[in-house]
Amino acid sequence: MKIDFVIPRYGSRGGAENALGTTASKLAETLGWDITVHATCASSSLTWSNSEEPGISHVGELAIKKYLVDSGRSSAWSELNEKVKQSPSSIDVATQDAFFHHQGPVSTALRDGVANSEADLIIFGPYLFWSTIAVLPTVAQRSLIVPAAHDEPFLRLSRVREMLSSTMGLIYGCTAERKLLESVHPIAHLPQTVLGWGIDVKQGDSLEAQTEAHLDPSRPYIICIGRIEHAKGTVSLAQFWKHYCTQTKTDYQLVLLGENNAQIPSDNDIRVVENASDHTKWGLLRGADLLINPSAMESFSLVIFEAWEANKPVLVNKHCGATNGHIMDSSGGLAYGNYLEFESALSRLLDDSNLRSTLGRAGKAFGSSRYSWDSITNRLESFINRILVQKRPS
Repeated sequence: MKIDFVIPRYGSRGGAENALGTTASKLAETLGWDITVHATCASSSLTWSNSEEPGISHVGELAIKKYLVDSGRSSAWSELNEKVKQSPSSIDVATQDAFFHHQGPVSTALRDGVANSEADLIIFGPYLFWSTIAVLPTVAQRSLIVPAAHDEPFLRLSRVREMLSSTMGLIYGCTAERKLLESVHPIAHLPQTVLGWGIDVKQGDSLEAQTEAHLDPSRPYIICIGRIEHAKGTVSLAQFWKHYCTQTKTDYQLVLLGENNAQIPSDNDIRVVENASDHTKWGLLRGADLLINPSAMESFSLVIFEAWEANKPVLVNKHCGATNGHIMDSSGGLAYGNYLEFESALSRLLDDSNLRSTLGRAGKAFGSSRYSWDSITNRLESFINRILVQKRPS
């Protein structure tokens, strides 16, 4: 069996890309299939500029092919982005194509490499980038897609509908994502599975991580992990936290760990940590009292399950179907929809260590029962085999 994965970048970056890369590695390791990941040489989703060398490398049994980016996010993208967001259902095809081209990452070498692959199936994700929207149609008759979608204007573009409808099947992170896509596009008839994603637990000592991040060891802290930007809700979280600190006089500090695209400064209330290793990330997570995911736009949210693996409760944005669904299914945390709910929920969690422990344990049990790697690889193997049986001529 030969299966390819196509993602815009490879490594511990980007929730969906990270999940797909790790899943590819687990399939290669456990099933003995011939698995190859195709990705660009980019690491930053803001520029998509080449930062790594092209060529083939291996991580265990997994082959990774990286291709040079021809063009990344250009100066023309911002205007196109605003135009698409204003009226996605009425944007003409030429403008849509320009939007995806200028968003990037454009790589003709990647497109040609995928087209020339002899893979039985090729799995693409996420839906939004050129590496999916432009490359998948060239091999649609043997493609699956992991949309990694959330409720945003781009999802409603006709090019997205055409691309999704042309695939042999869809792999979803959670039920909320499936319901969202089926409410927007006529794709319910296609083969599909709600798979979810597993996590790779890393070593990481909390005291060493706090020292590396220049945290005051005498102060407790809460943590938010992910890109620091408006789209991920981190700017609103920082504003909520600042107000919370003035209202409660808490001794807690908020740690924001991730790429600081919003240029939020570190101060007495907030500590920004960039370029952290996996060990530092896990160490800081283990030392935190809870994790907050403020994003309203998630298709799964691996970081919630990482927090639960560390026995930490989570606080999520009630307006996100995926993360709020996880909370309701697991009893592993609380949710908020506005500042007053944020203050109430956060105070409950910070004031009650027994509640934090109970919620953290519940979340860990939920993650272990639903999203172990054995379960995920077995279900994905079954789905792939079902697709291939349907694909074979009678």
